[in-house]
Amino acid sequence: MVEQLVINVGRKIRELRQQRTLSLRQLSEKVDVSPSAIHKIEQNLISPTLGTVLKIAKGLGTTLHSLMDEHIEEKDVVCLPKGKRRTVRVPDLKISIQSLAGGLASQSFSAVLLTISKGAKMKEREFRHQGEELQFCIKGRVKFTIRHETYVLKPGDSLCFKSHFRHYWENVGGTEAQLLMICAPPIHMGRSLNEG
Repeated sequence: MVEQLVINVGRKIRELRQQRTLSLRQLSEKVDVSPSAIHKIEQNLISPTLGTVLKIAKGLGTTLHSLMDEHIEEKDVVCLPKGKRRTVRVPDLKISIQSLAGGLASQSFSAVLLTISKGAKMKEREFRHQGEELQFCIKGRVKFTIRHETYVLKPGDSLCFKSHFRHYWENVGGTEAQLLMICAPPIHMGRSLNEG
């Protein structure tokens, strides 16, 4: 199931904001996004950037994963058949994110399949978050820059690093690329993902 990010998150953001009894202005002040922009996102009138969604998720004390999923029921065993995994396109980064794991009670990691368009790269800001990250290249060639060192992953290569270091990626191959990304603890926008 592939949908635009705005379709997945607009309604959920509005529901969470109302549950937390926050006005548009109050949320705006917490996340440094204008009230009119938040309103347009909630109404699915504009497609937000990933950075904007992460700011809003942080302000609401939730995760990107929970914004993507309609309902997260915590279980002791979770099976996600290929056709039932949620995939979200992130237009500003030219990637799609497919959730591979979620719904475990007290889950201590996050796992996603990143599909990166030819020529796409992380732009504007580098990312960092607490914990550790594993990147496993399934197809294509992806260059990672961590601090000032570069690493080019080809199919079968892996890269493991402390994710509090600023890091960013770029698809340097001639085709679409795919990465398996595992983070521990799970990336939680309310506590561990910082931009810039």
